[in-house]
Amino acid sequence: MQTTSPSSWLWRSITIAILLSLTLLLSTPLTNSFTPALAHAQPPPFTDTPRNRIFFWKVTYSTLAPDGVTRPVILVNEKYPGPKIEVNRGDYVTVVVENALDVPTSFHWHGMTMRDDPWYDGVPGMNQCPIPAGTNFTYAFGTDNIVGTHWWHAHFENQYIDGLVGVITIREPPATDPFLHAYDEERNVILTDWYHQATGPLLQKYMSPASRGMEPVPNSGLINGKGSFNCSNVIPADLPCAPSERAVIHVLANRRYRLRIINTSAAAPFLFSVDGHQLLVIEADGTYLNPYLVDSIPINSGQRYSAILVTNQDVANYWMRAEMGTECMPPGTNLDPVVLGEIRYQGAGIAPPTSVGRFVPTSPKDVNPAFSAACQDLDLFALHPLKPEPILEPISNNYDIKISFKTDGQDHIVRGYLNDITFDGNPWNPTIVQNLNDAAEYSVQEHVMRLDRRGAVVQIILDNSRGGEHPFHLHGHTFQVVAQGLGVYEEGKTPINTINPLRRDTATVPKHGFTVIRFKVDNPGVWALHCHIEWHVTTGLVMQFLELPDELRAMGIPKHVAKLCETPAPAGFKANTGFMPAGAKRQAPAVAAFANATHFH
Repeated sequence: MQTTSPSSWLWRSITIAILLSLTLLLSTPLTNSFTPALAHAQPPPFTDTPRNRIFFWKVTYSTLAPDGVTRPVILVNEKYPGPKIEVNRGDYVTVVVENALDVPTSFHWHGMTMRDDPWYDGVPGMNQCPIPAGTNFTYAFGTDNIVGTHWWHAHFENQYIDGLVGVITIREPPATDPFLHAYDEERNVILTDWYHQATGPLLQKYMSPASRGMEPVPNSGLINGKGSFNCSNVIPADLPCAPSERAVIHVLANRRYRLRIINTSAAAPFLFSVDGHQLLVIEADGTYLNPYLVDSIPINSGQRYSAILVTNQDVANYWMRAEMGTECMPPGTNLDPVVLGEIRYQGAGIAPPTSVGRFVPTSPKDVNPAFSAACQDLDLFALHPLKPEPILEPISNNYDIKISFKTDGQDHIVRGYLNDITFDGNPWNPTIVQNLNDAAEYSVQEHVMRLDRRGAVVQIILDNSRGGEHPFHLHGHTFQVVAQGLGVYEEGKTPINTINPLRRDTATVPKHGFTVIRFKVDNPGVWALHCHIEWHVTTGLVMQFLELPDELRAMGIPKHVAKLCETPAPAGFKANTGFMPAGAKRQAPAVAAFANATHFH
C-alpha cells in the first residue's frame, strides 16, 4: 500500500482541505439526464424524532451461483447479500426473524455496541440461546451513540459463510455530519471469499487430524455478491457452472462517491483499489477519521472503511480490484486471488475495462505485492479520529493474551488457544443466564474474564509472535488501538500511539507480531473477543468478558430472550458440523482446498 500524504500532519490537513475544495468545484448537480441504470435507493429521511425501523426476515435454505457455480446456501429473504438495514442515528431497530430452517440460528450486529441491550448481541453461549428451528424471535436495539458502516451476520455454526450476511448503515443527522458536503452519493462495496461447498463438508475435513490445522481455502471471491469463476476449473467437475457477471458500480463523471467497503469474508483479507483512482479514507469501523489519501486499502475480515472516490478520470470503465492476501492464507490450488468488479462511467459503454493495476509483472517470477500488503492494517500512526479523544489511562486490568495453535493429544485435531485455553461453551447455557446466580462458577473452557469495576481501563496485548495474522474483533465496545507491530510487545519500550489513537472494533494482529488495544469498562454485558477468521472461531480462538456482572444481573433478561433457553439442543446435535445439505455424505472425500495440507499457523 502506498500513500501520497505528506508526513507532516499540518501539510496533510492542508492537502486534504484543498482536495475537498477542488472536488466540490468538480461536482455537478443531478439533472434529468440521470438514467435509471444509475438510480440508487434513497436512505430513510431524517426526522426530528427517532423512529422504530422494523425489518421482517425469513431464513431459508436455497441455492445460488454468485460466481457461476451453483451450490446450496442459507439466505435471508432469498437475498445474497442479505437485506440492508439503513437507519438514522437515534432510530430504534427491530428485526423480526422467522427461522424456517430445520436447525437453530442467531444473528450478531457487528459494530453495534448493544448498550442497554446486551441480550441482543446474538452469540449463543454468551448472551443468548439460539433461535430454535421453526420459530420466530425479535431483536430490538438502539443506535443512539453509533454511526457509520457496519454489518450483520449469523453467529451460530459458521452459518454466515453459507450466506447469512448483510450491511448496516447508521447515518449521522445532517446537522452533525462532518462529511455531509464531502461527497455526492454513496455505494456499498461488500467483499467476501466464496466456497463452492457448504460449511458441513468443509468442516468435516477441517475438524479432523487430516487437515493438520489448515483451514479451507476459498474457491473465489465476490464483490457485492458477484464474481466470475472459470467453469473449466471447477472441482469436482460435475458441479453445475455457467458464465456469470461481475459487480458493476455505475458512476457519473466529476462526482464524489462514498464507498462503504466491508469485508464479510470467512478468512481472506483483501487489498482494495480502483485502477487510475485514489481513495480518501474517512471512516474505519464506524469512527470518522481525519481524511487520509491512499492508493489502496488493506481490509481484513470484519473490518469496514469508508473512502471517497472522485470520478475525475477519462470517461471509461475501470477495474475495481479486491486482491486476496494469499501470503497469510494456506496455499490453494484452485483460486484466482484477484477479484474484479467494474467502475463504469456513464457514456463509456459496457465493454470490459482495459485499465491496468499498479502491479504490472515484468517476469513470471514477479509476485504481486498485494498478496502480502493485504495482510496488514493501514498505518496505525496515520489514522486518527476526527473527534479526538485522549489515550485511555491509567491501565487497571492488563491481559497478555498469547495466540497459539497446537494438536490435541487425544483426538489429534489442531485447535486454537488463547493463553493455552481453547474455547468450548454451551450454546444453551449462556453466560448471561449463568450470571443471574451471583455465585456462578465458569469452566476453564468458557474462558470468562470478569470486569467488576466501572470506569476501569482494560489493556489487551494480543501476542501473535508464534503464528500467522489474525483479525480480532471485540463485541460491545469500540477500542483504542495503541500499538501494533512485529516481534514482542514490551511495555515501556515499544512505541505506542499516545496522541488521539485510532478507535475501531476489529484490528489485525500481524504475523509474528502484536496488537495492543484498550477500552473502558462501562457497558454491562457478556462480550466476545475472538479472531474473525470464522474457521478459527470453530477451533476455539475465542474468549469472553463478563463486564459489570452485578449491574448486568440487576438488568435482568427479557422474558422472550430467556424463553429461547427453554428449548433444548436438537436431538443428536453435535457442535462444529456446519451446514450439511440434504443428500450430502457425512464422510465427505478430501476436497481440493486441502491438497498438500500443512500446518499453516
